[in-house]
Amino acid sequence: MKPLPDPTPALIAMTVVLATVMPFPALRGQETRPYDACDQSAECGDKDFEYPFWGLGRPAHCGHPSFQLTCESNVPLLVLDSVNYRVIDKESTTHTITIARNDLWSTICPQHLRNTTYDTNLFNGDNFGQEDVSMYYGCEDNNSITPGIWSLAPDYRFDCNVNEPQSNNYFITTSSVVADVANFLAQCNSSITVPVGRRWANRLATVAATDEDLRQALKDGFTLEWMVNNDVCDRCDRSGGKCGSSSTSPDEFVCYCSSGNFSATCNNVSVKSKGSRGK
Repeated sequence: MKPLPDPTPALIAMTVVLATVMPFPALRGQETRPYDACDQSAECGDKDFEYPFWGLGRPAHCGHPSFQLTCESNVPLLVLDSVNYRVIDKESTTHTITIARNDLWSTICPQHLRNTTYDTNLFNGDNFGQEDVSMYYGCEDNNSITPGIWSLAPDYRFDCNVNEPQSNNYFITTSSVVADVANFLAQCNSSITVPVGRRWANRLATVAATDEDLRQALKDGFTLEWMVNNDVCDRCDRSGGKCGSSSTSPDEFVCYCSSGNFSATCNNVSVKSKGSRGK
């Protein structure tokens, strides 16, 4: 029996090339490292999101529990205190988002009236020159206000039915409310308040303001700064890590690194199941 010929150099070279370029399936049971998973952003429409946001295929341990995103018709949505908000803009360097209420996007007469609230431990909305505008539903006619003191301009009124027959409804900025106005508005059946940008607040405070101005102000939204481990996450990023949270204690910050999981920065203090609270 003749011995088998030795592999030729060309055959050996071809085998090496194929082994280099051809992908092989991952071993069964092999899991993606948190570092690799958190390297992927959450995407919706033309926007992408990193920590503290998660959802849309980005695992929960790559974000903060209160920042879950969904996506509808290429519009990113964030729920704050049971109210859906459209994310209009996001700026990671300043930790800010501009959001608009989804229930007020196409109407100023939503079926369910909810106030605009958010957790002030998570967000700061005080540094952007914004002002609240309130919408009052089911009011009496404004002729009951003492003449000569103040009256609601005709265009401050808007029409809609909110769980009742046609009624008088008004909008007004916080700075425009004086005593007689407050007494008049107190008899309205219900109201909601939404922050608007300074430009729109100035416009809505004039007698020329219309309900179309109000609609556009609500669509332009308002800005919030998120305050979730901002400093510690920045340090984690600079050390080459990926910001995230503990899988066993979601409120705890973890810096995921290629070499393991750490409490603040890569090669700092290794953690297994708990991180540290950042500011």
